[in-house]
Amino acid sequence: MNLKLLTGIIETMVLAVFSVMFAGYALFIYPFEKLNEKANREVKEKQIKYSPQVEKA
Repeated sequence: MNLKLLTGIIETMVLAVFSVMFAGYALFIYPFEKLNEKANREVKEKQIKYSPQVEKA
């Protein structure tokens, strides 16, 4: 086997693994984290506490 071909195959495999990991996180883990953040009372309190105060004229 040619060394260049082997290097290309390994690079493609590494790229494919990271692509699948990123897609899996984006599709399966991130949405649940965002839902949990929206439902968490403590997070809501901090968002209100640190949000910029807008004065009404």
